Amino acid sequence: MRYTLALLSAFLLPFHCIASPTPTSIPSPANAARDVISSVPSATAPPSRRDDDFAPDIAPFSLDLSTISIAEPSIPSLSLDLPPETCTPGFSSYATPGLDGYVPAEACNALWVYFPNFAAAVAFSVLFGMLTIAHLVQAIVYRNGFCWVIIMAALWETGAYAFRALGSKDQQSSGIATVAQILVLVAPIWVNAFAYMVFARIVHFYSPTRKVWIFSPSILALIFVTLDIVSFVIQLIGGGMAGPGASLEAQKKGLNIYMGGIGMQEGFIVLFLGLVVKFHRDQLQAERVGRLPADKIGGWKWLLYALYACLLAITIRIIYRLAEFSAGLGASNPLPSNEPLLYVLESAPMWLAIFVWNIVHPGRFIRGPDAKMPRSWLSRHLCCCCGKRRCDDCNGKLGHAGPHHQRLGDDSDLEDNQEMHPVPKSAGGHHAVSPTNPFLDETSRDSSSNSDSREGHRLRPSSAAANFRDVSPEPTSYTAYRPRGVLG
Repeated sequence: MRYTLALLSAFLLPFHCIASPTPTSIPSPANAARDVISSVPSATAPPSRRDDDFAPDIAPFSLDLSTISIAEPSIPSLSLDLPPETCTPGFSSYATPGLDGYVPAEACNALWVYFPNFAAAVAFSVLFGMLTIAHLVQAIVYRNGFCWVIIMAALWETGAYAFRALGSKDQQSSGIATVAQILVLVAPIWVNAFAYMVFARIVHFYSPTRKVWIFSPSILALIFVTLDIVSFVIQLIGGGMAGPGASLEAQKKGLNIYMGGIGMQEGFIVLFLGLVVKFHRDQLQAERVGRLPADKIGGWKWLLYALYACLLAITIRIIYRLAEFSAGLGASNPLPSNEPLLYVLESAPMWLAIFVWNIVHPGRFIRGPDAKMPRSWLSRHLCCCCGKRRCDDCNGKLGHAGPHHQRLGDDSDLEDNQEMHPVPKSAGGHHAVSPTNPFLDETSRDSSSNSDSREGHRLRPSSAAANFRDVSPEPTSYTAYRPRGVLG
């Protein structure tokens, strides 16, 4: 019986568990946190659609991207801008200086393309020095102030060959070599300017019309001397750039500039020579018809012959320089390295161009009252701007004594109560003038002669000037002299 109950209880227990629900227990916060931490996440299945009517219709999306190709990076080669090689010992083109500093022409430290001849340089320095002294003495004897131009030419030539002689003993001195080259290149400009100035004085002194074509002597000298100065500046710049020790590029540029300047100089000489030939023909015509005074026949020919010889010598020298520099300074051009040719075509012609003016000096032929050149238009206007008034006849200051005019007083000296009246003749047979007061009668004038003696002699001309001015006793009315600038 007991076993029967036990079996019945075991059989009915499952049914009892199904019929009666198990009470739920409320978890504590600690247990809930522990369960969350220890629980394994599980994937939740998406909710299933009830049907396919609400499925979105999305068109397929495609993106066409161009293929991007990345080129391999190119790194430029590294280059250093180092300064050019300096010509110092250790370089292949450097040569050790020998006797007097001589090095071959192909060496980088060569300042001369040959060994300069010391004796020849000294000889021409002495010859040009003799011409300098001779021209200085002649300028003093003949009192020709414009001869300072030819003196400068001879002095520069003397200095050029003196520095050349020094350079032959110290061939590594760039300063000596540069000065010697610049002086010998630009010294002929002075000779050319002197030729222009002499011709202007020849025209003024010998020409009956005192003109060549349409040019007066002063304008002629002003134009050609100005052009000569322009040529001088260009040649000086080019000669300085092409000096010894300069780079090949600088020397080439400097020689081109110098040849431009020397070509301009020869062009101006050709134009000038045309005017000289015209003047020569006009003078021959005037001499045939008897328009030249007896004392001015023949002298102008000697001066023109000297002018022709001077211009010919300068032209020979210019042609030589153009031929020398036109082919460059390379080994293919033999002219720059030929020193004897330099003395024959450069030194000798320039010595003759200066020497011819020692033989036919302008002061020997152009003498007398007409020898002085009148002032040019520019000079007259510059003097007016500076407030200096000068006499047109003698180029002296107004108011000085002279046979052509006499200044009796300034406007401030001629007061309203003074007038000029005649006085007895002097020992030289001339009359002097003295002021008088018209407001005094004749008796008062005699009584007040002592008190007004200082005022009476105030406007009396000097003794030297009184010999040149005659005052006629008739008529008795006089007008005080006024300068030309006041009269207009």
